[in-house]
This record gives sequence, C-alpha cells and structure tokens, in this order.
Amino acid sequence: RRRKNGVLLLVFDVRELKAINDRYGYAVGDDVLRTVADALIEATRTTDLVARHGGDEFAVFLPDVGPSDVDGVLARARECVADLSAKRGLPLVPECDVGVASSLSAPETADDLLREADQDMNRRKAGG
Repeated sequence: RRRKNGVLLLVFDVRELKAINDRYGYAVGDDVLRTVADALIEATRTTDLVARHGGDEFAVFLPDVGPSDVDGVLARARECVADLSAKRGLPLVPECDVGVASSLSAPETADDLLREADQDMNRRKAGG
C-alpha cells in the first residue's frame, strides 16, 4: 500500500486429486501436490509468496504485478508443472483450475483477494 503498486493473487486448485489418489494411490497424490508446489515456486520470483491453501489448493501472491502479467505467469507455471512431472516420473501431468484476483492498490485484507480469486475460479469452471 505504501508503494501504491498493484498486486495479483492466483489460486490453483489441483484437478481430480481424489481420482488421482484412487487410481494411483496416495503416494502419487502426495507427489502431485509436491510437484505443483515446487513448480509454482520455480515459476515465480523470490519476492512472491506461494502457500498451500486447503487440501488441494495453492495461493500465489505476486506484489508489483498487474492483470497484464497473468498469462505469462500461468504459462510459466504450466511449463514448470509439465517439466517437473516428467523429471519426477509422474504417471500424469497435473492440471489445475485457476482463479485470478488483482488490485491496483493493496486490499484491506487478504481475505478480500482470496474471495475474489475463488469467485473467479468458480466462474471459469462454470464457463468450461
């Protein structure tokens, strides 16, 4: 807020984690979660924050980033997930649903951004 820079929050929801656990076992499901987490860390800057948010969701907070940067960040994340999945010998490449929230000024609370990103993800899922 002091610097008056924009912020971006991305929420990633690993698709079909229960089905992955049922088909391949919990060890592979855990590897999927670790791979997505590591890929998100690799795809972002050291100044960004990557955190697990719930059982199969991750939140990525990017300060000093605007809505025009979303496509680049998502492309890097997908590429890192695919690369790490292959390197680690996963039997599949995990896919994620994504929700996006951005603000030109920092919101009062993180909950505001999380709520907006969750709503965006739900709209995207409903729209196909």
